[in-house]
Amino acid sequence: MSKVKLYHGEREATFIEKLKGFLLANGVILIFLFAFFIPMANGTAFTEDCDPSIDCEPGGDMFSVVIGYSFSGCFVIGLILVWYQAFLVVTGKAVMVMTSGNSSTIRRVGSNPNSTGGGMFSNFATKGMMRALDIDGDGKLSFDEAATFYFQDKEAPLKFVVPDFKKAYEIISRELDLPPGDLSISFDDYCVYTDSEDKAKFDKIDTDNDGMISKDQLIESIWNDGDSELEKVRAHFNDCNSDGDGFLSREEFEKFMIPPDESKSTEKTDEWWSGTEE
Repeated sequence: MSKVKLYHGEREATFIEKLKGFLLANGVILIFLFAFFIPMANGTAFTEDCDPSIDCEPGGDMFSVVIGYSFSGCFVIGLILVWYQAFLVVTGKAVMVMTSGNSSTIRRVGSNPNSTGGGMFSNFATKGMMRALDIDGDGKLSFDEAATFYFQDKEAPLKFVVPDFKKAYEIISRELDLPPGDLSISFDDYCVYTDSEDKAKFDKIDTDNDGMISKDQLIESIWNDGDSELEKVRAHFNDCNSDGDGFLSREEFEKFMIPPDESKSTEKTDEWWSGTEE
């Protein structure tokens, strides 16, 4: 079990992913340092080649040298931070987490998930995610916009994707290749149309227990699949919507990002850069 709580679509990175991330970060920084910024600082970048038999004086203007020193210092600090993060992961004080977009982040063990003061980087990431989800651009997230985030790493219920039953009826009929008009469907037919042999589910649809279901019953059952999941998301949305206005602010969205089953947990799991120590 992970030492930190994970948001939707997140998982703890494997050893190979940790190694690849560490080597990639080091490689990129070192390439920029030795290929560009250190030569710029030495005044040897972007100069013409000279005859090896002749001593060449370093070239480059003062501006390039200053830029070279400045960026070299920044990248050295970045390299130190990469090694520091690797040290935290190796010693078990932090966990490398893979997000739903297959990007990675380092999360410190022992910070607070319910804190809204997650630091500059945490706030920036949350604002960026809100902008991407905020379709109408009002600065707040409706239930549909927030649920889009919830279902980003899993298949969303059809009722959420197609809330209009008439449209869903046409889509399901086409997908299952159901014939037009009224149709009585036996369990054998059900198995063919749905590619499923779930007798318990068929019996649940067959409310009059005559061994047959109608086309409308089948389509409505498929459309209603996932109702319990939608209800759970709706309840979580309402719990996070502390002011009851039907929309999530940034602070409320940060709470919504924690899965419903874990949102009331007291375990501390906020981002490592928040500065909140154990």
